[in-house]
Amino acid sequence: MNIIKLNLILFIVSILLSGNGFAIEACIYSKTADNTEIKPPLQQALGDEAFNKAMASGQYAYTGNAKCRLCHRDFFLGRKGDVHDHAYENLVASAPENADNTRCLTCHTTGHGVKTGFKSMKKTPRLANVQCEGCHGPGNIHIKRQVTKMPSGGVSQRDKNSKEVAGGFLAGTDKPEILRKMCTSCHTKRWSSGTYNLDNDYNSYKTAKPDKDKRNP
Repeated sequence: MNIIKLNLILFIVSILLSGNGFAIEACIYSKTADNTEIKPPLQQALGDEAFNKAMASGQYAYTGNAKCRLCHRDFFLGRKGDVHDHAYENLVASAPENADNTRCLTCHTTGHGVKTGFKSMKKTPRLANVQCEGCHGPGNIHIKRQVTKMPSGGVSQRDKNSKEVAGGFLAGTDKPEILRKMCTSCHTKRWSSGTYNLDNDYNSYKTAKPDKDKRNP
């Protein structure tokens, strides 16, 4: 182990022992000092081959959650107080010097690192924070699919033969193993206390407004 790595480890340990605020600073220091390849959550979840194939097809594009609210108003409104909906805002507030740092933006915005995803507040403000597509991937195909309103108030997606079809997401609820990987690509032990009760947190997002008492702070 070289002297630089040893000093970094000693620095992080000393900060962690100093208090929670300093622990956050240590995590930020460690993350920004990392020089490994940066991959968007969607790429980590799909794997390089599937991700590259999907992106090369030119079929997928991020739209922003303003489109989502037209059919999923309950989720759109129910999640307004959710930490994901304020992820970029919290980044700017806690570490303004990293507001344009790609290593931070991949997990604090929607689709950063993907061609049609978040680039900056000046160019793509509609994709700030972690929105619906931040977990499910580009939503343009989902939006274009024929939607039939159900008597219960929900919606059912069907193809031209009236057969019900999946949602058209790369990480939709019909692909739970990929959707879960979308979570764990950002929610590691270093960055999120939610990792320790991932099942509870993951399941809480099956409803429009989770029971916060059953989730980690």
